[in-house]
Amino acid sequence: MLKEKKLLNDEYAKKIFRSEDCREYVASVIAVVLNLKKEYVMENLTLINPNVNINENVKDQEVDTVYDTKENYINIEINYRNSKVSKIKNSAYIAQLYLKQVKPGEKYQIKPIVQININNYDYYKKNQFIYHSYVMEEEYHIVRDKNIEIYDINLDLLSKMDYNEIEKKNERDLKWLLYIFVCEDKRLRKEVYGGSEMMKKVNKKVEDYGEALDAYLFYDKKALDDAGIYEMGVDDGMIQGEKKKAIDTAKKLLQLGIGTIEQIIEVTGLTKEEIKAIQKEENASEKSEE
Repeated sequence: MLKEKKLLNDEYAKKIFRSEDCREYVASVIAVVLNLKKEYVMENLTLINPNVNINENVKDQEVDTVYDTKENYINIEINYRNSKVSKIKNSAYIAQLYLKQVKPGEKYQIKPIVQININNYDYYKKNQFIYHSYVMEEEYHIVRDKNIEIYDINLDLLSKMDYNEIEKKNERDLKWLLYIFVCEDKRLRKEVYGGSEMMKKVNKKVEDYGEALDAYLFYDKKALDDAGIYEMGVDDGMIQGEKKKAIDTAKKLLQLGIGTIEQIIEVTGLTKEEIKAIQKEENASEKSEE
């Protein structure tokens, strides 16, 4: 039986979904979720600027990943905690993508918006792997607006599956495609994906920073679950427990002399200013000890 799974750091998850090298993988995920042919998705998929700003005074302007197709906008979000903040942010992204298409003097021509949420949790707590939602009338279950679709994927369920179950599946199965998000074991990843050229490229993205940084590529799922529930201030929206973990990780990397500042930013999600402040604090601490 495998040890408890961890979850791929969201910075690396975004790298995968934004990478041209992983274009086929992204198309495969979208094709399976939306029940389309991968070749069709590949032909019509265009990565666009993740800054969906409509008004500079509005918070949460940058999505994790957004693609334009001939038929819709597809917003892929990585969510590690089922919090009020994450729900508001995801709704704000949909609203901004919607408003982005409404321009003065032009007719209303709205491309539907599909949001694919890859969640660390079971959104509806019904023990399903994937949920499909619309804006719907409560009593009659009539869809009010087909221009907004939301898919919630339950990584918690996937993290509890043994790799032997996954190994039997293929690229037309969403569990097989997303298992890499919860499998930190290099050997198991090779066993599951060794025969797939597409997944070799994805796996390479996960391992780009080499052995020294591997310990920081994955979030500890239990630590995330046990982390404090309080949100930080309006400036960063990071959860208190996750922020502390990022700072502790940065300190450890600086102490060991592992990675450049840019690499530490990639791993932790902290800003350059925050890393420099930690570096200054560490240097001051060393001098005081002397």
